[in-house]
Amino acid sequence: MTDIAVSVHDLSKRFRLYRRPWDRVLEWVTLGRMVRHGEFWALHGVSFQVARGECLGIIGVNGAGKTTLLKILARALHPTAGHFEVAGRVASLLELGTGFHPELTGRQNLFQSARLLGFPEPEVRARLPQILAFADIGEFVDQPVKQYSSGMFVRLAFALFAHLDPDVYIVDEALAVGDVFFQQKCFERFRELRRRGCTILFVSHDMEAVTHLCDRAILLAGGKCLSQGDARSVVHDYFALMGHAAGLPSRAPMDRTSVVAPEGLDVPAEVRRRLADPPPGVHAAAGTRQSEIAGFVVTDPEDRPAWTVRSGGTLRFWYAVEARTPVDDLNVGIHFYDRRGILVFAVGTANLGVRLPGLPVGARLLCALAVTLRVQPGEYTVLPQVGGLTGEVPELGLLHDRLEALPPIVVVRGAAQALPSFYGLVQLGTEVAWTMDVDGTV
Repeated sequence: MTDIAVSVHDLSKRFRLYRRPWDRVLEWVTLGRMVRHGEFWALHGVSFQVARGECLGIIGVNGAGKTTLLKILARALHPTAGHFEVAGRVASLLELGTGFHPELTGRQNLFQSARLLGFPEPEVRARLPQILAFADIGEFVDQPVKQYSSGMFVRLAFALFAHLDPDVYIVDEALAVGDVFFQQKCFERFRELRRRGCTILFVSHDMEAVTHLCDRAILLAGGKCLSQGDARSVVHDYFALMGHAAGLPSRAPMDRTSVVAPEGLDVPAEVRRRLADPPPGVHAAAGTRQSEIAGFVVTDPEDRPAWTVRSGGTLRFWYAVEARTPVDDLNVGIHFYDRRGILVFAVGTANLGVRLPGLPVGARLLCALAVTLRVQPGEYTVLPQVGGLTGEVPELGLLHDRLEALPPIVVVRGAAQALPSFYGLVQLGTEVAWTMDVDGTV
């Protein structure tokens, strides 16, 4: 157990909800004989472990119980049931600037906040040059923080937190603040902390940050842990929870002007034959299997099997989807990830405004997604999936099936390209205009 930094077993937290302040007083006066409250379980039976030096992402929709969990681990709340252990010193950044006083200067607040977090003044003083350099607010460090802009306040608060040296960091949405350059600096700081062996519990709604920074992740919904495992897989479960068509009326009558899936898709005989074979890869453990990917084929525009394509070229992804139960809100989608685990592109038929027909039990739908890969040469993992848009239990009913462990899509540079047509992750439309300045005038 010496290699375990955080251990959580069957953790639950119940809050009492009162309609009026006097209801609380009435319960207290009657010693609980008169019950005037309702109950809300923010957490229920959550269990996981985090190894030393590991970064665990904690994700979920608003109200899932993420912040409640972190407050318990930071010992700001007591659990109703279950137990937990956190080995070593803990630094918790649940709210940036906790303990900062508006009348004190930035420098004074650094020392005061560090004392509240349990870090001695000599330790902070030794790190003060690095903290001030990271915050980069210049002479304002000796001005009252009430005169700071919100960006300056965030810079100073995070700079202190990032340069403490605890055994476990607890972070709640810390990287969602500041401008893009400061966020990049924060990301690099967390990478450095990970290299030094710090344990990090990281809550964020930025799924790219979770897949890029975290070794593993857990998904909370309704106070329960729905899934846990490697960060990329759990992020997929999160997308299934959110749905690909958020805000779209999934069961409304179809508008005549809306786009519908083209009927009579021309499926070449060879593709049809290969779709009858078991699909490559493995079926994910997650998903309800209300519908299932019974066949999956990748071809080039000439319908030849292909897992390699030139940058800017097109691949066609063929699905044979079989209904295990009646399905009337089918959504067929695909995700692409780069070598760092960052989501490059994801799309579903619902995103494209395509309403697929309902499927009775045992029916098969053949669907093709043609994707133009305007990305840099390299290897990209691909995860096809099928799901629904609604359900009586949305947190369990959105993802039906997903294929994993497929061969990578290999994007290569065109033979005639002396230079890449662009740099970075994806290609954006660009226009160039020029003129000759002959006489030196504009």
